[in-house]
Amino acid sequence: MAPTKVKCFTWQVVKRACLTHHEVLQKKGRVVVTRYFLCNGTGETNNHLFLHCKFTTQLWNLFLSFTKTEWTMREHTADLMSFWMRRGGGKSQKKWRRLIPSCIWWTFGRERNQRCFEDKSISLQRLKINCLVLIYFWRIHEYPQEAEDSRFLLLFEAVSGLRVNWGKTVVSL
Repeated sequence: MAPTKVKCFTWQVVKRACLTHHEVLQKKGRVVVTRYFLCNGTGETNNHLFLHCKFTTQLWNLFLSFTKTEWTMREHTADLMSFWMRRGGGKSQKKWRRLIPSCIWWTFGRERNQRCFEDKSISLQRLKINCLVLIYFWRIHEYPQEAEDSRFLLLFEAVSGLRVNWGKTVVSL
């Protein structure tokens, strides 16, 4: 299960209530050149940040392939969440799959803030690994019996290049 602060953040994303860098500085009375901190595009918006940025799209595609979901990316975050919540599957599958949008948005929101306010950044590969690790820990917190789900561990190995020791779920280089 996602932490409460992540659930609140997800709600803000869906309601388009997350302030962009431009909006934050504008409220402080500063004039800025609007640029997007992940892909260096112009005009940072919630929909671009959380749905259409080339970095975000790659992470969405990773999870879409993992869940065997084919679709066209929605225009707005609310449309995406509505579609995502209506997806079929068993009860356990629905519960953990609903973590995916929150995990993607939380990961990219944090990375955006680090680039924007702390002048720090990590690679797309590292973002993918961070997101996978985060959703894994949220998932095993909810379903401890699924800690060694081979599909997830194979995906983690493929993305990270790390080898997972299947017997004890220990990650080694």
